[in-house]
Formats: sequence, structure tokens, C-alpha cells
Amino acid sequence: MIDTKKLPLALTVLGLGAMAASAEIKVNDNFSLSGFVDMSANGFSPSKGDATLNAELDQYEMDFMYKFGFFSARADVNSIGPSGAVTIEQAFINAALTPELSLGMGKFLSVSGFEAAEPTGLFQYSTSKLLTGYAGPTYGGYENGLNLAYNGSKFGLYGAVVTSVWGTDTDLKTPGFEAQASVMPMEGVTAKLTFLNEMYDDSTDHDNQSEVNAWAQYAKGSLTMAAEYSQLINWGPTNQNGMGWLAMANLKLSDKIAATVRYSGIKLEDADDPDTEVTFSPSFAVSPNWLTLAEVRIELDGTDAEKGVAYALESTFSF
Repeated sequence: MIDTKKLPLALTVLGLGAMAASAEIKVNDNFSLSGFVDMSANGFSPSKGDATLNAELDQYEMDFMYKFGFFSARADVNSIGPSGAVTIEQAFINAALTPELSLGMGKFLSVSGFEAAEPTGLFQYSTSKLLTGYAGPTYGGYENGLNLAYNGSKFGLYGAVVTSVWGTDTDLKTPGFEAQASVMPMEGVTAKLTFLNEMYDDSTDHDNQSEVNAWAQYAKGSLTMAAEYSQLINWGPTNQNGMGWLAMANLKLSDKIAATVRYSGIKLEDADDPDTEVTFSPSFAVSPNWLTLAEVRIELDGTDAEKGVAYALESTFSF
């Protein structure tokens, strides 16, 4: 963490970390690669107290994709944060049973939620209050298990049995479940409804935790708009009910310039007020593979140390 007076140095470091846009590298007919490098300068200015600023490499990822007839496989190697620790983020095999029906097994990302798990899929630097959640993210994580998916032109269904929806447990005596229905009724319109459930052992004080997540998106021309709502059931270590929400709009002003506005919040039953934020984020595409953006996020609730303004500059290079 560095003093805000050193902002020019942080910006110089950020400029050196060019970030690339997603473009698959084909090695041969059966094997291809993709990935990204993401770094940022980010800080927070509380209502009371000292402002802070960080500059670091946020994430590096390399994805390996294989195709063998009706079968495909993928493995993502990931390094997050200053520690530089390398992990296998996900690794799975898919079998195309029919053109619309597929079976998958391994470690894979949950299908829940509107906001993407990777910076290359986000419209801004930060994730919403709904995703960040309470006592852990509300979206499902990278899960070990088995899934079955049907993807039609207007309608889709998905189901998965996993060892854990939100955690790292590998005990199948307390599995998790995920089910989703999606509709694409017309060009540019998508809506998805997902149910997630996590079972807990009788030896714990935690009831089965569930979530109902729904979101809809309109994306056509230069405009993208989305709304999302989650109902939280027996959430966190205190088994509370609650809800979370998101509304966002992204407007592409030119081939290179865009701007995003987002409002999100989360509220649990024992909280007097919701935890909310408002974000504004302009972006500039240096090239098809290199996206830069700025963000100002206003934290509206909490103590004086929690309320304030967060800011960031991000550079993402994808390949």
C-alpha cells in the first residue's frame, strides 16, 4: 500500500502492464490457447481517515483448450495477486451428446449470476455488492462435479450436482445442486433463472443454504442494460435471509470509447439498512486486445471508515 501522493508512479507502473483482449490462438486443429494479463492502480478515500492506493498485477491466466471429435476439454491456469501463487482454476471435459445436449465433468464455473468471474467479461473494474455478498460471494464458484446442459436457439436448461456450490468441500455426503432455465425470446434479449442449494452436515449449526438468482439483459447496437435480483435463504454462518440487486447500463460512444453506470446492493434481515454502492466507469479500447478503464465507486452505507469513494485504473490485455 502506498501514499496517494505517489499516484504518478502508480500510473507509470499501470501503463507498463498492457492488457490484451480475448482472441484464441490456434496451435493446431485440436489444440488452442487463450488468456489475459490484468493489472490496476486502485485505492479508497473514506469519509474519515487516510486514503490509500495500491498498484499491482491483479491476475494472469492461461487457458488450454482441446477438441477430439465429440469431446472437448479445457484447463485454466491462474495466478492472482502479489503472491504469484499458480493454481488450476478449472479443468473439465465435455461430451456433445447431440448438437444441443452436452455432458460435462470436472471442476467448472457455476452458471449463476450476471457479472462475469473474470475481468475480461466485466464492464467495470469492481464487482457488485450482489456478487461480493455477505460471508462470501453470492454467485456459485468453481465447482467439482457433473453437469448436463441443453442449449436451444430460444431456450436452455442446465443442471449440476457438485461437491460444494460456494465452498471447497469435496464430501459428496453433503452435495450442492444447481439448476438454471434460460430464454432468448428475441434478438438482444436474454433472461436466466437459477436455483442453488448447499447441504451441510448435521454436526454443524448451519442450515442448508439456498439462493434464487434471476437476471435479464438487453444488448443491441451500442446499448447494453441489465437488471438482477437474488433471494438469499439461510445465508452465512448466522442463517439469515436476505436479498441482493443490481442495475447497470453500458453505452458504447464509439468503436473505442464506452461508459458504464451501475447501482447494486445487498440487505440481510438483521440489518437496518442495505449495503449499497454506485459506480461510474469510462473505458477506452487501445486496440482490439487491450482495454483500459477508470472507475469511481461511491460506497453509500456503513461506518465512516466504510463509506467513501473507491477509485481505480485498470489495464487488461487478452490473447
